[in-house]
Amino acid sequence: MNDENLVYDYRFNVVDEPSEWAFNWDYGECGTSRPTPREHHASMWMTMNVDDPIRATTSLFQQHGMRFGIELHVQNPTEDTDGNYILKVTSKRTRRVLMKGEMQEPDEGGPLNDPNVGHFCYFTCHTEAGFEMMKCIAENTSHGFCALVPHQEVEMMNDGGYRIVAVTGEGPDDHNENNGDNENSNDSDDGCGERGDIATRFTLFDGEEEVARCHMTYRDGSYDPSMGPTIEMIAVKQSRRGEGLAKVLWHHVLRFIETHFALECLNNDAPIGTIMVKAAQITLPEVEMRMTKRDKSLVPLGYKHLLYDYFGFSVREQKGVGAYMFASRRPKDEEAVLYIPLLSKEQLAKKRLTDKRNAPKPGDPFLRSKMGKRSCMYCSKVGMDLMRCAGCEVAVYCNSRCQKLDWKHRHKKWCNKTREELKELMIKEGAMMKLPDGTCSLNMSFGM
Repeated sequence: MNDENLVYDYRFNVVDEPSEWAFNWDYGECGTSRPTPREHHASMWMTMNVDDPIRATTSLFQQHGMRFGIELHVQNPTEDTDGNYILKVTSKRTRRVLMKGEMQEPDEGGPLNDPNVGHFCYFTCHTEAGFEMMKCIAENTSHGFCALVPHQEVEMMNDGGYRIVAVTGEGPDDHNENNGDNENSNDSDDGCGERGDIATRFTLFDGEEEVARCHMTYRDGSYDPSMGPTIEMIAVKQSRRGEGLAKVLWHHVLRFIETHFALECLNNDAPIGTIMVKAAQITLPEVEMRMTKRDKSLVPLGYKHLLYDYFGFSVREQKGVGAYMFASRRPKDEEAVLYIPLLSKEQLAKKRLTDKRNAPKPGDPFLRSKMGKRSCMYCSKVGMDLMRCAGCEVAVYCNSRCQKLDWKHRHKKWCNKTREELKELMIKEGAMMKLPDGTCSLNMSFGM
């Protein structure tokens, strides 16, 4: 083990001091941090996991064109379009733009041609006519191959003074006021955002107080085109932790995904008939507290533990270009995946009828364990039922040998310490520099 591991562990494995909301909620990796709902705005994804996805898309829209009076226009990839096909759907009668979209060009023989990485096209609309057309296309496309997400604010739960509000949209500054409604807008930009600008923010309120939040985007930063929404942050307000609010919010986040993002994951390593939910930038801030069965005491619960130990996420092993992009010092368990059943419309309708009775209620601090696959902190092997360091409960290992080797060369320096407690050692060993203004900065060249 090299000295640089101290910097690495400080960044990714050492727990920070608890804070009110755990994360910087003004930051979004690939989607807007401030989703803004707008009338008649929506995003639509269509999977095209075939050898020639652009041909399949063209064929599909020829069928829709005869039925709905629309036409698909395709612009071939160029350097200016970052290698993407540019798509535009117009009305045959009025010639007005209804939808705009894009599709990534298949990479012949390259990393994007990995069979575990799917192809899809993405469309946006910003007009009433475009939104109505999107709904027609979604209703007439095979279930599991098309997802339509309106940019709107919806109340998902209202029970006993608690309510959950989901807000979906592009950022407040991502909209061009020319929305395609005027006669001269045929070839102009109708304000359709690019893939990645959209996000959904879920907020749990107790009366008027925000008590829990979840931020979800629709693309992660790994450049893996496998489709599935990405959980970027979920946290309970510090003063309200230990009331079971995280599991209440998560239950309704899953219901939202099942309903609005019913897109089957076609990766070879995914279970058949499932939706892929991803989580990115998984770190260790305290986001909730849980009650122990032994003595009924409340103990802190970090973001990583919440996802892997109680929500059932597993380490996401990168495929295609993602394997190249993430072949680095970033921890393997910084990205996770959860597969949930792709329910039919009939199954969703039945589930909604029983959901109010079966949904978790605020006030129950117990969390049922639901373990996913983790990676050994020493050898990076992925598996189930890994042993956990009793001191910090952060480090997990395949066996006692890996644990002993990691302790000797690395883990004993930071086990059960917070970032604040580790600063003195970091400065002493040269892994951190104290600046003239009294603040500290990591020495990223340490150990190199």
